[in-house]
Amino acid sequence: MRAVELIGAAVYDSDGVPVGAVRDLFFEAVGGQVPDSGRPAYRLRALECGAVGLAHRLGYGHRSITGPWPLTVLMQRLVQNSLIVGWEQIAALGTGRVDLAVRRDQLRWAQQEEL
Repeated sequence: MRAVELIGAAVYDSDGVPVGAVRDLFFEAVGGQVPDSGRPAYRLRALECGAVGLAHRLGYGHRSITGPWPLTVLMQRLVQNSLIVGWEQIAALGTGRVDLAVRRDQLRWAQQEEL
């Protein structure tokens, strides 16, 4: 599955309750280089789910970013409505759908996560 296929996919918890849509992906470098490209290998670490992922992509969820105060307040509110799904919490990936192995109340809010 390609990363572009995950963005926008509907996310459902273990009870079948909608959690939101995938808005962002978090990767981590995992050591060695990929033989054919020489670039580092990356592993998908987590998904960000919710209504809007823009705030995290701009860095408001995990960095000390300040800007014009109305923009900062708006972005911080958007971050509060996002949930982080760890790779280990995913039960199944399908076309346009992600099923979780946990309930929604077991997920972390994005502002609690250090990414």
